[in-house]
Amino acid sequence: MPKFLSDPEIVTRACDDAIASVYPDFVQTLPGSFNGRSLLRKPLCPGRVNIIVSTGGGGGPFSTALPFGSALADICVNGGMYAAPSAYDIYEAARFVGSRSGYLLVYNNFMGDCLNNDLALELMELDQLPGTLMPFWDDCLSVPPEAPREERTGLLGMLYGIRIAADAAAKGASLQETAAVCERVRSRVSSLTVTFDSEKGLVQLGEGISGEPARIVCSDEFSLQKGAALACDYLLKDLAPAPDEKIYLLVNRMFPTNYEDMYIFAGELKKRAEMTAPVPSMSVGHFMRMSYSYGFSVTMLCAVDSLAAPLSTRCFTDSFIL
Repeated sequence: MPKFLSDPEIVTRACDDAIASVYPDFVQTLPGSFNGRSLLRKPLCPGRVNIIVSTGGGGGPFSTALPFGSALADICVNGGMYAAPSAYDIYEAARFVGSRSGYLLVYNNFMGDCLNNDLALELMELDQLPGTLMPFWDDCLSVPPEAPREERTGLLGMLYGIRIAADAAAKGASLQETAAVCERVRSRVSSLTVTFDSEKGLVQLGEGISGEPARIVCSDEFSLQKGAALACDYLLKDLAPAPDEKIYLLVNRMFPTNYEDMYIFAGELKKRAEMTAPVPSMSVGHFMRMSYSYGFSVTMLCAVDSLAAPLSTRCFTDSFIL
């Protein structure tokens, strides 16, 4: 668990307040908010579909960066430290924007997030604010291989879904159309963690962000190249790219991982993936701080050109490039 100089009970709210103060041209907090943990992009766009992302607190910087600019989310609702936002937090943000075109509710497939988004949608519908639930279940090693995809939890696959769905919403797509685009991304994205135990000389796949043991352990070679090969091959097996699909990659380094190792790993991953299909773009950075292991999370999207077209233009936030 990270240590904070500020009070852990209020750190996510205080962070949102500070971000809005530092970047008033880009984001704002929600006036009179119940918990004060929402960031909304500026200007508000009540005339089209809005994308609401809800995340547990303490997983930044990717969550607080999501409302920076129209290429990503319209609203991000953060929970307390490692806790899902309340349903009322999500509902009041939607009510404040007041879009009658509807809301796409994007979140990772954890029990608390699912329950709170489901209840938030019920509250929204009482106010004639339509919405569609879009849980992401891209962590391919979070469950046994034979388990249905819908039982997986999520990592960072939602970033690709948000990026591509936001483009559709900005172009005037309906809620149904925006949700369909996001669903196509969700069906073709997969993620896993790859971690390195230097004391035992092990390369591990699937170590959980809450301390769950790795599902695949390799002891025959301890190197970044081996980790990249194992991760890439497993994701390719899970997604089985079609001949007309290209590969898009997202590498996130964990807390203690060195900058140089991050890029060397990413370079090896890209070379390995290009043996199967072209890699038009990849993003590398410190997107999510959810593990103290040495290693990375890797996200792979397999998509045809028409679906992945928004990824041809880079999106810059205060925290990362996607």
